[in-house]
Amino acid sequence: MRGSVFKRCQCRDANGKRIKNCRKPHGSWSYVVDAGTDPETGKRRQITRSGFKTKPEAEDALTAELAKLNAGTWTDDKGMTLGRWLDQWLAELAAANRAVNTITNYRTHVRDAWKPQLGHMLLRDVRRGHIERVLAALAAPLDGDRPTGNVGRRVTRRSPATIESYRKTIRAALAAAQRRELIAVNPALGRLDAIPRPTAETDDEPVMWEMEDTARFLEHVMSDRLSALYELAAYGGLRRAELCGLRWSDIDPDCGGLTVRLTNVAVTRKQVTPEQARCSICGAVHVGRLLKPPKSRAGRRWVPLAAPAQEALARHRAAQQIERDLFGLDYDDHDLVFCRPDGLPLRPDRVTAEFEQHVRDCGLPVIRLHDTRHGACSLMLAGGVPIEVVQMILGHASPDVTRRVYKHILRKVTSKQVEKASKLLTRHRPKRKAS
Repeated sequence: MRGSVFKRCQCRDANGKRIKNCRKPHGSWSYVVDAGTDPETGKRRQITRSGFKTKPEAEDALTAELAKLNAGTWTDDKGMTLGRWLDQWLAELAAANRAVNTITNYRTHVRDAWKPQLGHMLLRDVRRGHIERVLAALAAPLDGDRPTGNVGRRVTRRSPATIESYRKTIRAALAAAQRRELIAVNPALGRLDAIPRPTAETDDEPVMWEMEDTARFLEHVMSDRLSALYELAAYGGLRRAELCGLRWSDIDPDCGGLTVRLTNVAVTRKQVTPEQARCSICGAVHVGRLLKPPKSRAGRRWVPLAAPAQEALARHRAAQQIERDLFGLDYDDHDLVFCRPDGLPLRPDRVTAEFEQHVRDCGLPVIRLHDTRHGACSLMLAGGVPIEVVQMILGHASPDVTRRVYKHILRKVTSKQVEKASKLLTRHRPKRKAS
């Protein structure tokens, strides 16, 4: 590898030519390195960096650049800024049909934090300290009037999980840049000190229903048109999108179980392209909903159906047949188990609104529809289902995820199991009178 340093200034000789080695104390020093041939264009590739105040500074930088070239760790970011790369990365994700809500979260994080604070920097100049400073700013208390969140709460400080989600976004973006050899090292990897560790206050247990609460709710909604949806949520632990995208063809002939193959997610017009918005079944555009496959392999799974869920599905199928007969040729059949009376897909957000209204009418502690998965998990664990099987039924990537998400349930189940096991020894000991 060859390289040289030179000085740039506007001084010229008597013939009007630029003086290469001007000795006056002005201008700046630069270096140039011959980096071989560009594999894409086949042309000679040169690295030029400028802006050094002294010749020794330029020489030190040249030495460092040559060391990278010799070690094979040099990368060419082509003068790309982080902001420009983030825009390109998001466009690539959209073209690859990544999950709509995932891309929406990425866009939000890029818009609110990464582009405003680091977007002007060159990719090669982004360091771990820059990312730490952005995350530290996100962890600071929120002052002034803040907009309400999607659950109507005003927060005074972002949670560690929220800050970690911002880190995951920049980590994914820089990992893609590293794969394209735009950067040599991903500075967002590993533990970052700016992300607060969860404490007892930030790790509160969620509000949960006891078994009798779930039973009371199911009896309350027995006459509702979507009562079978709530039964499947309570017994099978399916997510909202999976319930709204379930088809009759996904249910086993003997009704012993079902396979999750399609989901129905809530979207806005801005989140999807015209091509993505078109229904894969009828070709029309269903505003506010999108039918698509599960976003992960773990999500595409088989789920057993308990007897009460099977009975609820049978009642629901008979009621749906009456609706089919009523609409006749106007029935828009999508083969969906849970749909509008005319056969069109449900609006997932409206399903949530109806669930919350039922909870208020029933007088139970307010929980999300998604939280019914906690009850399903508790039911399976209490019945002795191994956690590895529970993980597969719930669609988690690994048992570790199940343990982390449902650790509060595991504590309760484990305590009961230990108490039951201790009786095997205690029953052989004599009873003693209290002193």
